[in-house]
Order: sequence, then C-alpha cells, then structure tokens
Amino acid sequence: MGAKHRVTINLAEEEYQELVELSERSRVSLAWLGRQAIIDFLDRYAGDERQLPLDLASGKRRAND
Repeated sequence: MGAKHRVTINLAEEEYQELVELSERSRVSLAWLGRQAIIDFLDRYAGDERQLPLDLASGKRRAND
C-alpha cells in the first residue's frame, strides 16, 4: 500500500546531517526515519489533552528528549 499523504519539513543543516548519518548507520531510508519519528510522537501524545511541551520560542531542540 502506497503513501496517501506527503509531509514536507525544513531542517537545519545540522539536523539533516544527523539524520543522514543515522540513516546510513542504521541502513534505513530518511523516509523511514521520518515515519518512525511521527509514529513515536503520536504514540506518546495522541489523546493527551494537555498542551504539547514544546519550546517554540527558542527554535532549539529539547535536550531531555
């Protein structure tokens, strides 16, 4: 079954390079990493009524995740 929806995101160069390295090291595609990250995120927060714990103002990744 093919994908029915496409999501496009912009990454900082450092984030992209980290993903490429992880992809190569794990022998999986960037698309697989993206889908897995989304699945993990939905599993963690789906149905959670609270505001997501995101620091949108800083633009930095959370160090504790």
